Amino acid sequence: MATSINLKDQITPVAWNPLPPLKNSAGAALAMGAGACVASDLRCGANRENKLWILQATTGLYRYDLEHQGANILTSPALPALAAGSCIVHAPSHGPRGTIAAGSTTTSVVLSTVLPLAVGANQLVGETIRIVTNQAGQGRTEERTIVANTSGTTPTITVNAAFTAAPATSSIYEILSGRVYMLASGALAASSFRFYDIATEAVGDRSNTNLAGTITTDSVAICLDELHVPINANGANQNGGSGLGYFGQLTATAISGTTLTGQAVGGDNSVLANEYRNFQIRIVEDLITPTAVGQRRRITSHTAGASPVYTVPTWSVTPSSTAKYVIENNNDILLWTTANTTTYRYEWVGNAWDTSTYAVRPSASGAGVQAYHLYNNTIDAAKVSRYSQILSWRGAATADLDIFDISGATTGSWSGNVAYGNKGALNTVSTGGAGIYSPKDNAIIFTALTTISVPPMLMKLYASPLKIEGYREPPTVEGTAVVGNRFGFGLFIDGTTRQGMVYKLPCTTAGLPIYQNLIN
Repeated sequence: MATSINLKDQITPVAWNPLPPLKNSAGAALAMGAGACVASDLRCGANRENKLWILQATTGLYRYDLEHQGANILTSPALPALAAGSCIVHAPSHGPRGTIAAGSTTTSVVLSTVLPLAVGANQLVGETIRIVTNQAGQGRTEERTIVANTSGTTPTITVNAAFTAAPATSSIYEILSGRVYMLASGALAASSFRFYDIATEAVGDRSNTNLAGTITTDSVAICLDELHVPINANGANQNGGSGLGYFGQLTATAISGTTLTGQAVGGDNSVLANEYRNFQIRIVEDLITPTAVGQRRRITSHTAGASPVYTVPTWSVTPSSTAKYVIENNNDILLWTTANTTTYRYEWVGNAWDTSTYAVRPSASGAGVQAYHLYNNTIDAAKVSRYSQILSWRGAATADLDIFDISGATTGSWSGNVAYGNKGALNTVSTGGAGIYSPKDNAIIFTALTTISVPPMLMKLYASPLKIEGYREPPTVEGTAVVGNRFGFGLFIDGTTRQGMVYKLPCTTAGLPIYQNLIN
């Protein structure tokens, strides 16, 4: 049964609700200084983590439970520095991956590839496990919820519903539990870029090769995650399903070594040319050529209309002509730092950064730089608004809004300083600028800057129509302007009812509450 919320604009006063402040293990209230930042799970399905991950200090990573309104301190990230330039991002599909051992049944699998850290009995309960079985007669992908697990680095995992058949030995497992990536400030060191694995609580270094030698002033990172899918893209997403991309499961009509031809009717039959360039195709079922299942390929170009032809890098195993596939985001993490125009791209499976996959910005970003991927965009009839668009405040004491379309060219295309409604001097984004994207509302709640001794002015940027409106101010007076994102997103779900919430964390002053506000 759905919950009726019935918020009415203008006549329903929606106050900011103060929640307990962030505290350390001794119970002392903590402040959010320069570089401290927050990450949110931006999915809109019931399988999202309704939590905030708060990077408060070099040794202080916290998980704030939005349901129970309290925080617990996690494994120390052990970053070398946390100051202006630090950032954090949540990637919901990134998690332990490997193969399974012999002894699996229709309701359980035994891991062969070890987890990053040993887990306790039933520590993985509630997580989603994806099994890719690509042996003869079993070429399919199936997702299940974990209901039990033994302890250790190679546990036996029991799932909530039977697989079609007992997964064969060496089938691939992917635990879709998510990771949080953290970037420290200052001169790069071996531990400047690190991850926290949510399922196992492991912390480790990631490559920082090809990043700027020094990270200062401000930074922003986003994840083009394959689990970021529109709420109404397909029925399973409404019920918390995952792994079905923008169109649901599709059936190919032809495949070559470097192409896949899509459906003639329904699904992707009405795409514009290159509308999904730089997204990925993932093969989810192939009973004829089972070893092709599980392959992911970036779309380099595609034709328009019925039976679109997607060009991709060469398949390791060419799928059969009727393989089933999904079109989804490509799992890249994109990073922009101040004082340069480079678009840094992190490919997590290969653990590598590069600066050539995506185009440079039209102008260097500065303090207050922000970026938001509009994966739940409202697609108009002319497809001016698209899922491929990223809105980015340039910062640097300007009101400039840049739009990056990852499908706009081989390396994407930027539109610099675009026109938008209600643009004015009060929208100038500078030190203290931060915000959050609400996929449920397809809107961005942000502050341009923080002014000493007065509550920060908040605004709401609608993606479609592209314009700014004022947003209710939180009743907090901050001590000073600091750099680092201090906004989070939460979601209440009851059946088909979805209510988005924005969270505002204080900066500098310890003991101030975390404020929660319903988005309407």
